[in-house]
Amino acid sequence: MIGEREAKRVLKMVYERSKADQVEVSIFNHEQSLTRFANNYIHQNVNESNSSISIRAIFGKKIGFASANSLDSKKICETLKWAEEIAELQRENKDFTTLPKVRRNNYRVVKTIVKNTADFSNADRAKAVAEIVSIADKYSLTAYGSVSNGTAEICIGNSLGTFAYSACGDVFCNIVMSGDDSTGYTQAGARDIFDIDFSKLAETAAQKAVKSASPIEVPPGHYTAIFEPLAAHEFLDFLGYYAFNAKIYNEGRSFLCGKLGKKIFDERITIVDDPFLSKGFAFAFDFEGVPKKRLVLVSKGIAKNIVQDSLTAIKTKTKSTGHALAAPNPFGPVPMHLVLKGGTKSLDRMIKETKKGILVTRFHYTNIIDPYRLTFTGMTRDGTFLIENGCVTKGLKNFRFTENIIDCFNRVGDIGRRSVLTASDPGYGGRFATGTVSPAIKIKSFAFTSGTEF
Repeated sequence: MIGEREAKRVLKMVYERSKADQVEVSIFNHEQSLTRFANNYIHQNVNESNSSISIRAIFGKKIGFASANSLDSKKICETLKWAEEIAELQRENKDFTTLPKVRRNNYRVVKTIVKNTADFSNADRAKAVAEIVSIADKYSLTAYGSVSNGTAEICIGNSLGTFAYSACGDVFCNIVMSGDDSTGYTQAGARDIFDIDFSKLAETAAQKAVKSASPIEVPPGHYTAIFEPLAAHEFLDFLGYYAFNAKIYNEGRSFLCGKLGKKIFDERITIVDDPFLSKGFAFAFDFEGVPKKRLVLVSKGIAKNIVQDSLTAIKTKTKSTGHALAAPNPFGPVPMHLVLKGGTKSLDRMIKETKKGILVTRFHYTNIIDPYRLTFTGMTRDGTFLIENGCVTKGLKNFRFTENIIDCFNRVGDIGRRSVLTASDPGYGGRFATGTVSPAIKIKSFAFTSGTEF
C-alpha cells in the first residue's frame, strides 16, 4: 500500500509529463491471502501483493489506454508514453466530450476497511479451516473450499481535478461438504471478519449434504421452485448486466428499451442499486471517480432507471450515475450493489405453504442465451430438494433449466423476509469485493428442462 499522499504524487507526476488534452490515472494496489482446503486438510496457503497503474490519454476525441503492474517512476512514464502514442493512432470517438470533473467534498464517507479483517493472519485462517473440518468429521463428510482476506487500495484521478481514494478490505469463505452421493454448499463475504461464523457456515453446508443423500429422480417439467439467495442473486446479476446497462439500452439491445416508466414485473419486485447498504460492500465512487448514489431501478414492478457512466451520459445528455467500470470498458456501466427488497415470509413459511415444489440451493454454470429477452440456462447444484405437502422430504438429482428472467419475475409466488449478501468470489484478479443482496424467492411454473446423473 502506498497511501493517499504518494498516490497524489504519482498523479501529479503524470499530469506534469502528459502532452494530452486530458489524462486519467487509476492506481490499484492489493494485498491478499488465501488458504485452500480439500479432503479435510489445507493443501495451499498463498500470500499475494500487486500494484498496477492505468492511464487514459485523450487528444480531442482520440482516446488511448495503457497499463502496467509497476509504480516505478520510469515505468509510469513509459506507460504514459504508450497511452499517448496509442491515442494518436485511434479514430475519434464522436460520443466523447470530457472526463468527469468532481469536487472532493462530493464523496460520501463510507467505512470500507476494518482492522480485524486486515489483521486476519495465516494462522487465523488455519483455525477457521479447522472449525470447518471438525464439522465435516462430525458428519463423516469431506470438506473443500477456501478462506481468504485482503485489502485493496484504489485511487482514481484526472487532470480536471477529480481525485478519489479509498482503501477497502474484505473476507470471503466458501465451503463444499461432500458425501458419498451428495453435496452441500455455502459461502459468505463481509467487510468485518467478526461477521462470519465459520462453524455455522460449515454446519449449513453439512446439513445440505446429509439431507440430500441418496437423491432420487423426478421428471423434468414445470414446478413451483423456491430459490435460496445463492441462486436468487443470479436473476438480479443478469438483469444488471443486460437490462439496466445504459450502453446496451442506448444501442437498442436492452429489454427495457421503450419500457422505462412502465410495469415490467410483479408489483412485489423492487430492485435498488445501493452502494451504501451496511449489509453489502459499500463503496463511495466508481472507476471514473464519480460519486456513487442510491438508485431505484424497479419500484413495485415499474422500471424507473438505467445506470450511466460518463460516456453514456454524454451521449444521452444526462449525468453519470456513478456506475463506470475500470477502463478500457467496452461493455458499459453496470450496477454493482444490487438489492432485491425483501417480503414478509420466512423461508420455512414459504416451504410450508408449498404443496409440491423444488428447493434450490444454488445454480452452476449459468449462461445467458438471449441477452435481449433475458433467457438464461444452467444447472442446479449442491443441494436440490423435493418439497411435498409443505415439507422438504428428499434430495433430488440435479436439473438443467432454461427460463426467462422477465417471465419469472412475473410469476412470483413469494419473496422471503431475510436478505442475504452473496459475495462474488474475490480469488481471481485484483481484490475488490462486490456482491448482491437478495432474499429467497418463490417462482411458479419454473421450467426444469432435463435431469442429470448426479
